[in-house]
Amino acid sequence: MKKRPLFYLFCMVASIGGIFLTSCNDDDYAGAAPDEITAHYSNKLSDGTRSNFALTYSGHELIGKSVNLETNDSRTAQLSLQCILPHEAETRLTDIPLSPDGQGGYTFSGNATGSQTGTTFSYSGTVQKGKLALDIENPQIPTNPLVQAQKLNFVKAGVVLRISIGGMDIGELIEAKIDEFLKTVLRNVSFHADGNITASYSGMQGSDWKSSPANLASFYMTDGNTLYVTPNVDMIIRQIRLNQAVTRASDNLITVLPKVYALLNQWSTTGLKFAYTENYAITLNKAELDPIFALLKVLPDAIRDISIGEIPVLGETTIGTLADLSALISDLSLTLYFSVENAG
Repeated sequence: MKKRPLFYLFCMVASIGGIFLTSCNDDDYAGAAPDEITAHYSNKLSDGTRSNFALTYSGHELIGKSVNLETNDSRTAQLSLQCILPHEAETRLTDIPLSPDGQGGYTFSGNATGSQTGTTFSYSGTVQKGKLALDIENPQIPTNPLVQAQKLNFVKAGVVLRISIGGMDIGELIEAKIDEFLKTVLRNVSFHADGNITASYSGMQGSDWKSSPANLASFYMTDGNTLYVTPNVDMIIRQIRLNQAVTRASDNLITVLPKVYALLNQWSTTGLKFAYTENYAITLNKAELDPIFALLKVLPDAIRDISIGEIPVLGETTIGTLADLSALISDLSLTLYFSVENAG
C-alpha cells in the first residue's frame, strides 16, 4: 500500500513528460524535420527521373551538378556546392537561416565568396522533403585579362607537330588545313564575368552562325598566364542530343555519348589547362591534348574521316589517322590566336 503514492506520482510525471515531449515535437519544426531534408541533391543525366535538384546559374539552367544539405534543427543549414563555381571543386556555405514557407518546406538566401577562387555570388533557394531548388545569382569571378577583353575574334591557328618517324616536324603541313577548318566553325569567343564561355559557331556544313548556350563551359585564370577551361559535361551531352534531334542526324553520335561522357569527365573538376600570353594567344600542349586523342578514337567515322591533307610518309591523313598515331607524337601544341572585339 505504501508503494502506491510513488506509483501514482511516477505515472503523473511520465504523463506530463509525454505531453511536453509531444508538444516540443509539434512546435520545433514549422516544416519538414531535419532528417527529411538533410540529403544529397543531384540533377545529373544519370539520375534520370530520380533527379531532385533544380539549379540555375546566372539565370540559366545548369544540370550535371549536385549539392549536400545538412541541418540539425531545421532552423539553420549547411550547404555544400559540388563543382558549381568555376574551378572550385567544393564550396561550403554555413549558418544559412531557414525560413518556413508555409507549405512544409523552407526558403533560404544569402551572399557568399568561394573559398578556393574568391568568386562572389548571392544565392536563394527552397528545400522540402525530396527536392531542392537553388539559384546562383550574379556570380563574379576575379577580374582577369579575358574578362576585360570580353569578346575575342578568332584570327588563326598555329600547330607544332613532331612524329617519331625520322623526327619530322610536320606542323606547318597541317596548320593550314586546321586553320581553314576552324575558320569555318568558329567566329569568336566571349569570356563573361560570371565565368561562362560562349562562342559564335557554325555547323560543319557551313550553316548559319549561332551563339552557344550559357553554362556549357566555364573558365578561370589562376594567374596572368594560366587558363583553365572546364566543360559542363552533362550540359554538352544534352545539347548534342538536342542538336541531333533538330538535324535528324544518324544515331552514331548518340551511341558513342557514354564514352565521350567518361572522357570529358576527366576535366570536370580541374578543367583543361591552357597557356595564355598577352597577345591573346591560347595554347594547348601535348599533355592536355592526349585525352582529346582518346576522345577522337571513339567519335563516329563522320568526324574521324575529316581530311587534313597529304602528309609525307603518312599519305592522305585524317583526324582519325592522327588519333591512331598519337603514341608516335613526340611533341604537339595547338595555339589559337585572337584579336580583341572592342579594340579601338
